[in-house]
Amino acid sequence: MLVLTTPPAEAATPNPGQRSFREVCQAAIRVFDLMGKYKTAPYPRAYAVLFAYVSGSDARLIADVNDLLLLKEHLSPFDVESLYQEYLSEDIGAFAVQDIGAAIGNEIGAVRDIIEKSLKQNDDFTATLDTFAGQSLETMSSEHLAAAVTGLTEENRRMADLTRQLNQGLAASQGLIGSLYTQLEDLKSQSLRDPSTSLLHRRAFEKHLEERLSKPARSADGYCLIRAEIDGIKALTDSHGPLAEEAAIQCFAALVASALSEDDVAARYGAHDFAILLPGRSLMHAYNLAVRIKHGFKLTPCSVPGTAQPIAGMTASFGVAHFPAGVSPETLLGEAETHLRDAKASGRNLIKARGLA
Repeated sequence: MLVLTTPPAEAATPNPGQRSFREVCQAAIRVFDLMGKYKTAPYPRAYAVLFAYVSGSDARLIADVNDLLLLKEHLSPFDVESLYQEYLSEDIGAFAVQDIGAAIGNEIGAVRDIIEKSLKQNDDFTATLDTFAGQSLETMSSEHLAAAVTGLTEENRRMADLTRQLNQGLAASQGLIGSLYTQLEDLKSQSLRDPSTSLLHRRAFEKHLEERLSKPARSADGYCLIRAEIDGIKALTDSHGPLAEEAAIQCFAALVASALSEDDVAARYGAHDFAILLPGRSLMHAYNLAVRIKHGFKLTPCSVPGTAQPIAGMTASFGVAHFPAGVSPETLLGEAETHLRDAKASGRNLIKARGLA
């Protein structure tokens, strides 16, 4: 198999914008060769990850890809997504945020121009009124007076038309700015979520956990954390194919999402395991929630694309941890992980927690 090594610092590969056309083409050819060799579907994120890999742009990404290929000699969609989120999503997201931010800035500039134009026209109208007010009506002939009144009427009509146009421009800019801000918020939200399940991805969950535990607890019950893992994924994939694995993951994620209360947070924490944070919940509440998800998963048939027969009877194992306020993220995650491993080792389809079962 191909294993890349990291180029020395003084010979670091330039970024894509600095590479020659020939270098980019050569890298692209290597990417497609690797896609065929490692059975990786040629979708955009897979291409981005493998291009970064063959171009040597990040030593950590190269090391992670090499480790994965040594273990199983192929890159799954989850592997690609994890690598993309870890090393590339922030850069891609930054470009998109920058584009939307620039659009918002441009539209705010348009609003400023509208306001400046309005102020100038008001100044011009005021100057016209001042000129008329400075003339003596007694010394004006009827013709001059009629002409002045006609001029003021036309100026007033012109100002009314301009004001209407400016108001329409402001309304349009306001609507566009609102739409752009909505797009910006949607983009930020999407960058935090696993695209397959719509749950938070691991990095976003760990950041949320750290921020949440650093604040005073809102309840004397402290925090509960559930770690869950779908049982028998390898056997499921071997017998029904990779689409069945993805269907099981999405089915389980949907059950988790539907069981959450407003303050709860869940994530796809690994390829087929999950984490659920329950702030201000008792251990018994978390245990009962895990029971509900466990039974629901076993009883829910999951449809697999391209097949008529849904998959049923799947199981999952759970580890539940509970700590009062002041616990560290590492301690909370570590205990839940320990109980999850215990549940897997004890026969699967079980829920383990300190002091329970």
